[in-house]
Amino acid sequence: MDKHVPVLKKECIAALNIKSGGVYVDCTAGRGGHVEAIFDSNPNVKIIAVDKDPVNSLFLSERFKNKNVVVVTADYKDIDDILSFNDIKSVDGMLFDLGFSSIHVDDAERGFSFSKDGPLDMRYNREQTLTAENVVNEYEESELKRIIRDYGEEPFYNRVVYAIVHARIQQRIKTTSELKKIINSAIPVKGWSPKKIDTATKTFQALRIEVNAELESLNIVLDKAVDLLNITGRLCVITFHSLEDRIVKTKFNNEAKTCTCPKGLVQCVCNTKPRLKVITRKAILPGEEEICLNPRARSAKLRIAEKLDAR
Repeated sequence: MDKHVPVLKKECIAALNIKSGGVYVDCTAGRGGHVEAIFDSNPNVKIIAVDKDPVNSLFLSERFKNKNVVVVTADYKDIDDILSFNDIKSVDGMLFDLGFSSIHVDDAERGFSFSKDGPLDMRYNREQTLTAENVVNEYEESELKRIIRDYGEEPFYNRVVYAIVHARIQQRIKTTSELKKIINSAIPVKGWSPKKIDTATKTFQALRIEVNAELESLNIVLDKAVDLLNITGRLCVITFHSLEDRIVKTKFNNEAKTCTCPKGLVQCVCNTKPRLKVITRKAILPGEEEICLNPRARSAKLRIAEKLDAR
């Protein structure tokens, strides 16, 4: 059995309010941990299991071949088309676990981890053409700065990009270990602590986000998700870094607003009706026991919202 452990599993199942005969979507099904948990909670449901990685999809199809699961290999931003293709107009709950799967980290050939030497790939779906190697070697210097600054939130982005551009002039950067060495040499010793994350972490995060258009897809799918939920349906999103969490929190709050009138008006004239009720004013965090058993969970945050009748 795959060793991947689903994060905040109990909290997600409780949040989804799973009901008999309901239809639920795991938009980042991975190795199926949350899918299995939904069935354990109530076997009389239908699940659409979406994953961008064909390797995961193949695994899911075999794991759940005797259960009411439809496995789809796709980017979750196309969730409306996915449901329409399967003759589903609306669903009772949607779950997103935005962390990448342990199989991506453990397989050096996928190029996600700098702890193992491998090609600079980072694609969830290897049928797409853009790789991390393309980004590192072919993007303009200004674009690299934007990506590493905005997606990695790397304070030394100027130094990192200068080092990358200087190195790629000498020879093409092809492996994770080569890039890690370049990044490590660019960041001053006083700028980081060995007890904290590796100096390459933020740049690798930025490249992964760019290669897979992660934030773009998240913005798109959250807009569609609200439309596709049934009344009282739940939307549950687990994020792993501040960029994702900010997008989710902002979207939830915007959909929960009761008034969008300009400030200063004596009386509301917009007649705005909120479409979501935010269940988690503060994100749910994993407990110490879960973090101890699964260190991957340490940065996870779960936010939950419920669809309201805005008619």
